[in-house]
This record gives sequence, structure tokens and C-alpha cells, in this order.
Amino acid sequence: MKKMLTSFTGILILLLALTLTGYADNKLSITRSAANTLEVQLSNSEEIYGVQFSLRTSSDVVLGKLERDSRTTEEHWLVASYKPNDSIVNVIIISTQSKYFSDGNGALAKISFTTEKPNEISSASLANVMITNKHADSLGVAINNLDWSNKSVLIADNNATKSFVLGQNFPNPFNPTTKITYRLNKPALVKLSVYDITGREVNRLVDRYQSVGDYNISWNSNDDNGQKMASGMYFARLIVDNESVSRKMVMTK
Repeated sequence: MKKMLTSFTGILILLLALTLTGYADNKLSITRSAANTLEVQLSNSEEIYGVQFSLRTSSDVVLGKLERDSRTTEEHWLVASYKPNDSIVNVIIISTQSKYFSDGNGALAKISFTTEKPNEISSASLANVMITNKHADSLGVAINNLDWSNKSVLIADNNATKSFVLGQNFPNPFNPTTKITYRLNKPALVKLSVYDITGREVNRLVDRYQSVGDYNISWNSNDDNGQKMASGMYFARLIVDNESVSRKMVMTK
């Protein structure tokens, strides 16, 4: 009996590990690609044959028309949507030729919006999410939702620490200046730096103790010596009390 329980426990641990691995490899995220446009982005390491989700926003947000984006431009992708009200849109994405999304990342769909209360915090979230393989089996997927105001764009990462939130820089891509936003939910020692793709720190924007609140910091594409950086990929890294989170930034020519 004891041997059977040990074996059963081992199987449960293995299944849990496989589940967590699936969640880490596939992610569905909401981002704001422009001032009044939301994007639903898929990052995956498995072959995905179908995607289903509901995009829901706070009551102050009025959703517009949903359109295809970079990963669904080919005509064999069917992007069907139904909007029961101004704050919800239900979406199904499948291929009419049994094709699939190979591993990679990019936007599946975009939708314009307006807000009736631009001075308040708005939100968008994903519900009823399902991604499937060629056998129509459900695959594991992590979800990133979004909060924003007229001054900042803050990503609500399910795995992020609750003491602070680092927003996606806006605009992104950018040239030559972008804003990096973050929120502190408790007073803390804060370091905010920009790193290049090799991991070299090129500019430390913040290095001081700060109070609770929302912060907006501009980066003008210069390094610490005032020299203009080349176009390419960079990372904003926020360290708060020895915990850190990073966001990818793209500077164009």
C-alpha cells in the first residue's frame, strides 16, 4: 500500500511539472499597441491549431471593430468574433486548411477602443481562454491582462510581485523617446535601468528610495554618457527591494 501511494505521488508530481511547463511555454497577453488600440498576442512553443478567448474591458471602455493582426494575415485563418455588448468580444481563431501557429510570438488580433472616463484606471482581461493542438486537445496557457490610465500602461502579470508593477513602455516601437511607467504599492529602494541585448547596462534612469505611487520616466535613447544608442532591442529592468521584472523595448531607425 505504501509503495502504491509513493508511485501515485510521483505520478502527480510529474503531471504537475508537465502542466507548469506548458503554462510557461504558451502565453496569451493583452498589450496596448497605440493610444486607442488593444492587441491580443500569442507566444507559443507548441503547434497551435485553434485559439478561443473572450476579451472583457471595464465599463468605461467602448470596444470597436476587431481586426486581424500579424499572425493571422493569411486568408486560411478564420477570425470570427461576436460582441454581445460594448465591453466584451468573444473570439475564435481557426484555420480553414488545418494549418497551425508554429512556435513564435506576435499579435493575433487588434481592436480599437474609446474610453468615457480617460482620467480613471481602465482594464482589459481575458476569459474563457482555450488553445488546442491538432487533436483538439486543450493546451496549457498563461495569461497576462492589462490595466492602464491616460498617463500609464501597467501590465498585470499573474506571476509578478504584488509590491510593484512595471508597465510596457509607450510608444513601442519608438524613436527617439519612450516612456517607462511603473507603480509602487509600498515605499522601496528602486533601480530602473535600460540594458542592451548583450545584457550590458546602458543607462540607469532611477536609483533612489521612492514612495507609493505611479511613476513615468522618459528614455531618450541615450546612454549614461549622453551618446545616442543604435536602433535595436533593449530591455527596461525594474529592481525593487531585490526583486526584478523586465520589459522588451524596440527602438526603430
